[in-house]
Amino acid sequence: MTLAKKILALTTGILFSVTAWAESIAVVDVQKVVAQLPQMAAMQQQLQQEFAGAAEEVEKLKSDIQFNMEKFQRESMTMSQEQQDKLRSDIETMQQSYQAKAQPLQENIRRRQAEERNKIMAIIKTAVDEVAAEKKIDVVFQAQSVAFVAPEKDISQLVIEKASKVK
Repeated sequence: MTLAKKILALTTGILFSVTAWAESIAVVDVQKVVAQLPQMAAMQQQLQQEFAGAAEEVEKLKSDIQFNMEKFQRESMTMSQEQQDKLRSDIETMQQSYQAKAQPLQENIRRRQAEERNKIMAIIKTAVDEVAAEKKIDVVFQAQSVAFVAPEKDISQLVIEKASKVK
């Protein structure tokens, strides 16, 4: 067998194996799946309720600081030095209180969002695994990492349907 025939045979074999392999590839648009999951809306509502009281308190403190700063700017010319000092002290105390409450609140919200997001991503991962097993798919890429895919290779809707059933 000549070298040219060996190369042709090898190339043909590679093409056939790539073609067979390409049939077991799919993509999933994780962002689309996350956006359409009912669990995501429930999670956002739960977090909003969980932190509503603390967020309201911080927001009220912020508006009180703003109000007193505007009051100081408007009325400082007509206030006595003692009144100015008292208002400055009150504003400073409120700012310290705001910083002491706002930063930990933001950190707690971020931490809880990450926890809940991880739970949702685990649900999505399980749904992708199940769809891939049912459809006999060997490789699933994220849609964001693929330049083009035929619409029939997108399993996002199947993943949404599967993941939506999980409680």
